[in-house]
Amino acid sequence: MKFNRLTLTLLATTALLTATAISLLMGAGQTVDWLPAGAPREAAPAKPPQVLKALSSQALELTWQQSMFSPQRKADRVAGKGQASLDGIRLSGVIITGPAQWVLLRMPDQHTLKLAVGSTLDNGWTLTGATPQHATFSHQGQTRELRLPLLRLPPPSKAPLITLPDVPTP
Repeated sequence: MKFNRLTLTLLATTALLTATAISLLMGAGQTVDWLPAGAPREAAPAKPPQVLKALSSQALELTWQQSMFSPQRKADRVAGKGQASLDGIRLSGVIITGPAQWVLLRMPDQHTLKLAVGSTLDNGWTLTGATPQHATFSHQGQTRELRLPLLRLPPPSKAPLITLPDVPTP
């Protein structure tokens, strides 16, 4: 029988791969050799976090005039005089940065208005307080509270699960 060069190369490769597989099955390469332990390093000295100074309301107001992410943004529109009611006004956000407290309101005509604590709406209601979840307004001795909407998942469906028809295999 005469072997050509390709057949000999394939036989040698097969023998090498078979020997490698047998050595791996017998446990070669299952031990871990770790490097010797080094000297422990000293931890960096921990500094307390630097306290940032509170920004003035004038500096905060600049972010409402033009956003760095939306250069086309304009200042909030001023609404005309309305009735003395909070009907239709929704609380859409609360911003508390140290002493500065602002709320974002969605007005009945769907435009957004920012309001600082102590400021008054055109309809006479004054924002007297803000917490992370609600805003408190007062007008002529009355007090009303607007809360952020609490988003919840819908209840699970009561519809039966979808099942595939029982089709016998052809």
